[in-house]
Amino acid sequence: MDIVSIKVLKFLVSGKAYSDSAIIKNIGISEDELKKIYIELENNGYLESYDDFVKNNQSVATEKKSCGSGCGSSCSSKSSSGGCCSSKDEDYSNIKVLTLKAIKEFGDN
Repeated sequence: MDIVSIKVLKFLVSGKAYSDSAIIKNIGISEDELKKIYIELENNGYLESYDDFVKNNQSVATEKKSCGSGCGSSCSSKSSSGGCCSSKDEDYSNIKVLTLKAIKEFGDN
């Protein structure tokens, strides 16, 4: 991994990243460079797709299943924690989740 990829990963782990634009601005890279870095980080086990995260974390999968239907614009369904459920039609394909590996290797201990 090169130094720019490490900077992006440290930025993500720090919790300071709110959007791709914030990363691009703070690190000083292009959108294409960031996309390539995301692929590299995922291939190296530092990021995973949201779907993989849900599959690997049973408590999240259970919560997602219980909230997957019946949610309309007025929130007709409630989660076990009392919050409003999201629509089952929401697209999570662009969401990436930091893995435990990323946190262990690049988090502040």
